[in-house]
Amino acid sequence: MNPNERVCRLAGARASTHLPSRLLAIALTFTVAALVLLAGCGPVRLVATANIPQPLVMKIPVAVALFMPQDFAQYVHKEERWGTDWNIEIGKAQSDAMSRLLNAMFERVIVVDSLNGGAQLGEGIAAILEPSVEEYAFVTPRDAGSPFFAVSIKYRVNVYSPDGKLADSWGFTGYGNSPAGGLSNTEPLKNATASAMRDAGAKLAVEFRDQAIVRGLLPESETADGARGGSSAAPSEPESAAPPASSEPTQEDGAPA
Repeated sequence: MNPNERVCRLAGARASTHLPSRLLAIALTFTVAALVLLAGCGPVRLVATANIPQPLVMKIPVAVALFMPQDFAQYVHKEERWGTDWNIEIGKAQSDAMSRLLNAMFERVIVVDSLNGGAQLGEGIAAILEPSVEEYAFVTPRDAGSPFFAVSIKYRVNVYSPDGKLADSWGFTGYGNSPAGGLSNTEPLKNATASAMRDAGAKLAVEFRDQAIVRGLLPESETADGARGGSSAAPSEPESAAPPASSEPTQEDGAPA
């Protein structure tokens, strides 16, 4: 065998040795890419948090009972969108926020486990409050074509008289948004949800007193100390937020059901 033939055979042997390794590397690359894509389509599980500051409002000098039904305390929003399952737990965060806000707004808040439990308190309370979530909605950057996550949470507070009869009902909506960042959907949506809760809490703290007086749930004399001191300061301004594009027009905040 001449030297040229020997060199050609050696080069062919080396090429045949390297070829499977290159094919293996390419196959692994495509496999990893496929797994990343599949992971992006996997379920999104989020546990919301709410950092709501103490509202700067004059306390209403009455006692109220607070009944938070299980649907409110353990609320989980579930939906499937773009091939992804979304599970967003907001129950604990909003329950803690509601308790904190009402204790700042009223002289005394008594937590009860049923409407009947509140009614048994009789004339010792001015009203029984029952919060609920009517709708949680969110928009992703893919939905809106913008680099933001947006959230709206529509709440309702039913107000019962001390004997347990429905006296009124007040609806209000919180809005929040957060810029998308990185590869994670969880953190921006979590921030937008917290912002929506904060916005709803500000509306509850600022507007509930006036709504209760106008609707005859609290006499004006009960808030005379607040009138003498001037208008109470509003809580910290909520983060500006646009309502999600997919949300349908809702009833004006504060209008009875």
